[in-house]
Amino acid sequence: MRSFIYLIPFAVAILLLNSCSKETAFLSEEEQQEQEQFNLSARSSAKQLYEDYYVVSKSSSAEIAWSGNEASCDSGDIPKATMDKVFMRLSYFRKAVGLHNIISENETKSEKAQDAALMMKSNGTLDHFPPISWSCYSEAGKEAAGNSLLTQVKNAEAIDSYIRDQGSANGPVGHRRWLLWPKLQEIGVGNTDTTNAIWVLGNAGTPPADTPEFISWPPKGYTPKQLTYQRWSFSIAGADFTNASIAMKDENDQEITVVIEELDIQFGDRTIVWAPSINTNDLTKDTSYTISINDVGFDGQIKDYEYEVTLFDVNQD
Repeated sequence: MRSFIYLIPFAVAILLLNSCSKETAFLSEEEQQEQEQFNLSARSSAKQLYEDYYVVSKSSSAEIAWSGNEASCDSGDIPKATMDKVFMRLSYFRKAVGLHNIISENETKSEKAQDAALMMKSNGTLDHFPPISWSCYSEAGKEAAGNSLLTQVKNAEAIDSYIRDQGSANGPVGHRRWLLWPKLQEIGVGNTDTTNAIWVLGNAGTPPADTPEFISWPPKGYTPKQLTYQRWSFSIAGADFTNASIAMKDENDQEITVVIEELDIQFGDRTIVWAPSINTNDLTKDTSYTISINDVGFDGQIKDYEYEVTLFDVNQD
C-alpha cells in the first residue's frame, strides 16, 4: 500500500467555529467569556450524547447474544435487547457526525445476515465470498456475506469494530464509510456469540436535508478521546482527493506528522484517510487540533477545508 508522509502544518453535530488559543488573544474579555461558555456547552452536549447512546448500549455479561446452535447449524435469532443496543450504538456514531435520520431494520436482510454470521462463526474466519465447502453453508448466508460488513466481534461492540477499522487491509476505512454514509436508510443485522454481520448494500436513499457539508471521524467539535482511533477520515460525495493534501496543527501551532492512506473510491462517499502521530493515551486535558485539507476537486473546481477537533476524556468533568 502506497503511503505519503507530510511534515506540515472532531463531537456532536454543532457547527463550531475555530477557537484556537492564538485567536483568543484578539477577543475582548466579554467575547472570551462567551466563547468559553459556548465551548463548555458543546463539550457538555458531546458528553451527554456519549452517555445517552454509547454508554447505554454497552453489552453486559448477563445478556444472551444469540439463540442459535453451531453444531446443528441453527442460525437462531438475536434477542430484541441486543438488537436495540446495536441500533443505539450505530445511532451514537451517526449523531456524533451530524446525521439524525433513523436507520430502519430490513427483517429479510437480517435473516440472511444471521446465516452469514453463523457461517463466519462456524468456520472461524471472515469471507465475503464463502465457498460451498464451508460448514453451515447456505445460499442466503452467502448472499448476505457479499453485501455485509463482517467482524469477529459481537453485539453493539461490533459497531465500534467497524468504525475503528484497524488492520492493514482497512486503510480506506470502508466499514466506517458505509455506516456513516448519509444515504444509508436500512440495514440487516446478524449476530452470534462471537461474530456479527451488517447488511449495508442496496436501497440507498436521499441524504437527510440537514446532512453536514462533510462527514469526518473524529468529527468537528468535541469528541471523546476514547473513540478517536488511529485512522482519521474526511468524506464528501463527489469529491476528488487525488491531489489533496492534509495538514494538522495542535493548539500550540505545532505541526503534526500525518500519513495518508492510499485512496479508494469503492465505499460510500469519496474519502481521504490519514493517521496522525497522536497518542490519545497521553492526553491529560482537552486538546484541540486544526485540520486543513486543501486542493479538493469538484467538477474542475478546487476547494479547501479547515475545521477543528477537540478531544476530551469522557471520564473527566
